[in-house]
Amino acid sequence: MEIEFDDCYQAMETRDASFDGRFYVGVTSTGIYCRPSCPSRLAKRENVTIHPTADAARAAGFRACKRCKPDTAAA
Repeated sequence: MEIEFDDCYQAMETRDASFDGRFYVGVTSTGIYCRPSCPSRLAKRENVTIHPTADAARAAGFRACKRCKPDTAAA
């Protein structure tokens, strides 16, 4: 199931944990990917890419966030 970017960004804005595992957020300005509910500062829309899996985010060149630990989060 594909999720629209606007829905993903809204989930990030509200830190909605129900989206954790449904997609991962890559931040181009930092090179990090996170869960939607990550407590870190919200990235600007133009710096956000959406990935269906953590593997896809890593394949795109992002590394896991040390704060929300998306590789260890329950899907």
